[in-house]
Amino acid sequence: MATNMITIAPDGSRFRDPRGLLFFPVIVNYVGHSDRAWEQFQPGKFDPALIEADWRRAKQAGANVIRTFVDDPLQNEFPYGDFSKLDALLAAAQRAGVYLLLALADYNVSYLRTLAAHVALIAVRYAGRPAILGYDLKNEPRFKDIVLLHYPQPSPLFDPALSQTYPPTRSRGEALAWARQVDKVPEWLTDDQAVCYANAREMLQGCTDAITAWIKTRNYRGSAVEFIRAPESARWQPFLRALDATLQAWLAPQLAAVQAADPGRPVTVAWSDPLLAGLPANGQLDFLSINRYTRGVNTPGRLEYELSIAAGLRAAFPRKAVVLTELGFSTFETSPAQAGIAEAAAWLRAFAMGLAGVGKWMLWDLPPGPNDYERNLGLFDPNGNPKPNALALAAVSEFVAPTRGPRGEAVLSADATGGIAYRYLTDDACGAGGQGQAGDAAARWTGAGWGQLLVNCALPGAIRVHTTAAGQVSLDLGRLIGLQNPRRYTLTAAAAPVSHTLVGSVLTFPAMPGQPTVFRLPLEAVDAKIVILWPHGNAPVSEAKLANLTAYLTYPDSRMCVPCDFAAETMLWRALNNEPAAPIARGVRRLAEIGGRRVPVWDFNDVDVSAARDTKNKLYFSVRVAGIPYRANVWVHGVDARTFLPQQVQPQGYVVGKLANPPAELDARIQILWPHGGAAVADARLANITVDLFQPGTRLQIVPEPRPVAADPAPTLATWQPRLWLVRSVNNGVGQRVAGGDLRRDGAAAHWDFNDIDVSPGRDPQSKLHFWVEADDLRVCSNFWTHGLDARTYLPHPDVLVGDCV
Repeated sequence: MATNMITIAPDGSRFRDPRGLLFFPVIVNYVGHSDRAWEQFQPGKFDPALIEADWRRAKQAGANVIRTFVDDPLQNEFPYGDFSKLDALLAAAQRAGVYLLLALADYNVSYLRTLAAHVALIAVRYAGRPAILGYDLKNEPRFKDIVLLHYPQPSPLFDPALSQTYPPTRSRGEALAWARQVDKVPEWLTDDQAVCYANAREMLQGCTDAITAWIKTRNYRGSAVEFIRAPESARWQPFLRALDATLQAWLAPQLAAVQAADPGRPVTVAWSDPLLAGLPANGQLDFLSINRYTRGVNTPGRLEYELSIAAGLRAAFPRKAVVLTELGFSTFETSPAQAGIAEAAAWLRAFAMGLAGVGKWMLWDLPPGPNDYERNLGLFDPNGNPKPNALALAAVSEFVAPTRGPRGEAVLSADATGGIAYRYLTDDACGAGGQGQAGDAAARWTGAGWGQLLVNCALPGAIRVHTTAAGQVSLDLGRLIGLQNPRRYTLTAAAAPVSHTLVGSVLTFPAMPGQPTVFRLPLEAVDAKIVILWPHGNAPVSEAKLANLTAYLTYPDSRMCVPCDFAAETMLWRALNNEPAAPIARGVRRLAEIGGRRVPVWDFNDVDVSAARDTKNKLYFSVRVAGIPYRANVWVHGVDARTFLPQQVQPQGYVVGKLANPPAELDARIQILWPHGGAAVADARLANITVDLFQPGTRLQIVPEPRPVAADPAPTLATWQPRLWLVRSVNNGVGQRVAGGDLRRDGAAAHWDFNDIDVSPGRDPQSKLHFWVEADDLRVCSNFWTHGLDARTYLPHPDVLVGDCV
């Protein structure tokens, strides 16, 4: 199997790119430039440069796959060795940076062996070529296309015994007349075959009527896909088995031709008929494709029903990728803005429900002419102007195309006119479409007329905002990414600053269609939080010897993960009881799969936690990050992790800290926490905390040298005196510096006092406070002091990280 191709992922339900990452096709269908639709291969009209320009336009609108058709007159060229036009298509795709889904045989042939031979010629020619995503054996084949071919063996549908199971209602003469005069069967069909075909069509109509009645009784909760597997289909199973056997015979030589020439190349058939799409023979395909439209009934219920057909295929073929290859709303039937909303609703709903790809029919509107519906399904009008659906596709594709997997919820609803509106929400994106306004308190667009808002938070450190109409956008950064107090950020559009207001965490600014507004945070510091400690074998604290810990690193005060390539050294520190902490393990960066996304996390595995098996002991864990300012939380592991009144560490001697030779490292010990008035934890509001400094790993207390007196013949008022900070964290939150220490001398000793510290959150039985000490420009190994009624770290609910590494 070629390794540079798009392939099917091991579980069968998704695509995989050459790097081994999941790939979500965003397909734009192409039948030629606006002025030569369905005629792009005709003499004098084939223009590879124009095709390439169109495909670049499609890519800019969000497409990563172009679905185009091998149609007339190519069937008279490549079978005779002239692949020049198809070669040019592949070259154009490679230069434009898109994949091709080639829809084969968009022309008529009489023999199955001819069809298979054409497939083989193309498969051999383009074996291993990375520009091709896959082959679509035929676009929307009908019952007639499958049945009326020369097969090596007659179709089971022509078995006379089948007519005994389903007696025809027409005489032989009537059936023959219908076949020849009404249905226009090929002349090569014998009269007997024509009659058998007419009878089979009668069976098909009877089965279709039964399906329609069944769907109505279920209030449109189900389609032909479910019917043919339901008990109610028992009467029609002989016909369905014959139809399935015919489809299997139609597929087999074509699939064999691709497999022999180009193994691993994905193959599908783009069905429009749910009955044919649901037949078991489709299990031979590498992925399933369905084309659906709501023509004439542009309501949420109708769109939901059409998408439910694709959902039914996923259930019927659970190990197959299902792709919505065609969908579109004609701007002949509805306004361009409303059509764009309906299409975005369909794409996001398809994505959320687990489809493996979505498609849009088609790139161009066509010039005025017959069939206004068909001529107004494009992303661009004939003059090249983008319609609102082109702006919507670009925004939707930016989010779904690089995704790791389906996620979120898309809810369809009716707009003021009864048309389609929607809301989409997931951890790292949201979208909505409506009239006058769209969205909610987290993200809202307001403007004149119909518009859409799509907010993409998947890129670490950035929020990209798209609208399809001019208006005003408000973002609540607290709701979106947990950022309650934005301080340093930029807001730009087209690389220029955007005027805006910020009230609390709500950012408000004007937005223009087709011009993304980008909110960006600088990475000047990080928050490092331990979010889980798993004892090996899920052992209880009293028995655990080893454990694995995982930490999240985020932009400060937010749930947004650090950039995917962030590689600063991340160390786990551990303290036992009232002893100073020390580094014990270096974190290993891992891209974790979380809710269909990949985010960077840091693992510390096989960490010794055996000391906590002793009920008198507790272990404190925290993370430090090198090379960048950081804040961290504390994880306490113990049977009872409260800091009871410990025996204060008594100095075994004193060391003078001098400015000429200041220490680079020290141990800091919180010796006591005194609630004011001797209040109990449940009542205390304020407390005083005292800290002593020691040489690392010793009981030698560090005492700053005394300030010289003014009478000194060479007075030097500067002395070494570190700036100590008391850090407090609440529950699983990161630490905040809450007070600077005041030096207090006590004979030969020196202490740092932190007075009037707020400990009131500890009065809540559900809360606990952790204290430790930091210093500017100095490595401090501090102990931890926990203040609370029950200070153990129970299994918390980790923050839902925002971001996606692709």
